[in-house]
Amino acid sequence: MKIESAYLLAGPETGKRAAFAAELRAAIAASDGAPPEEHRAYASETGVGEILGLLRNGSLFSSRRIVEYRGAELIKGKEDLGAITGYLASPAPDAVLLLVTESFYAEKALEDAVGKDRKRTFFEMFENEKPRWIEKKMRELGLGIDEGGIEALLELVENESGALEAACSRLALVFPPGVALGEDEVEAAIARNRQEDAFSLFERIATADMESALETLDAVLADRKGDAVQIISALTWSFRRLGRLHALMGGGEGLESACMRLQMRSKALQRQSAAAIRRFPRAECERIILLASAFDAKARTLGALYERTLLQLLVYGIMVKKGELEIGFLQE
Repeated sequence: MKIESAYLLAGPETGKRAAFAAELRAAIAASDGAPPEEHRAYASETGVGEILGLLRNGSLFSSRRIVEYRGAELIKGKEDLGAITGYLASPAPDAVLLLVTESFYAEKALEDAVGKDRKRTFFEMFENEKPRWIEKKMRELGLGIDEGGIEALLELVENESGALEAACSRLALVFPPGVALGEDEVEAAIARNRQEDAFSLFERIATADMESALETLDAVLADRKGDAVQIISALTWSFRRLGRLHALMGGGEGLESACMRLQMRSKALQRQSAAAIRRFPRAECERIILLASAFDAKARTLGALYERTLLQLLVYGIMVKKGELEIGFLQE
């Protein structure tokens, strides 16, 4: 792998992006004889000037540095763009800059300065690719899995390659080689070993009380299973799916039939959906989605310092205020 001075890593597929970063680290270690020093910063918290200072200052402890700058889509304005494009024209010889965005594009000036050859776009797998990917991964791990087991895994685990690979590896630790797994085995193993994440937070919001939801939120943040933007994105996706379920049932579908149409086949997920429908009518789902969008914008500008307070307030806005919460008092 050729080691460039900078890359633009775009797209939402975090697992593939992590695999690229791991390959880069391995290439640097092989080239330099030692692993690189690593730094990570967020554009919502750390200015371009600070990042450039970090890139240009040599390290006392390693021969090369990787500086990961997340939220590259926020790099705007003549001054910041001029500074970073100037750096890219004459980069530090002992540093690699990773400009990361979950969007597919950054500002054109930034894209042009990085160059097409140094941009990597990580697309999510298509829905019809995921079952084959899981089956192949499980076969590599010495296990079989039937259609029901695959569907259960896709329902219980975030559908990006990193999370799916971690779940498959956990199953390989629980079951001996040669076993063929079905829905029941997958549900039992994943539920027993599952760490709290944004989707279990939605489950608590839908089925439990506010205290339980806030405890789950604390666990998610403590384990760093996503930052505020990622957690809000997952909650938004869950409420949009709940809204689609309401629409199908409003058109005459029964709960089980509507769940099947939305690929929600596991009984556990159907029970959770039934509780969520009772707790949040369709109109409330629509208000909550709008509220989550407003919180997403605040999370991107306020930064990590306020993420716990912001997310606690969002949970309150969902569970108590049912989406009817004014947030104009939150100042940037």
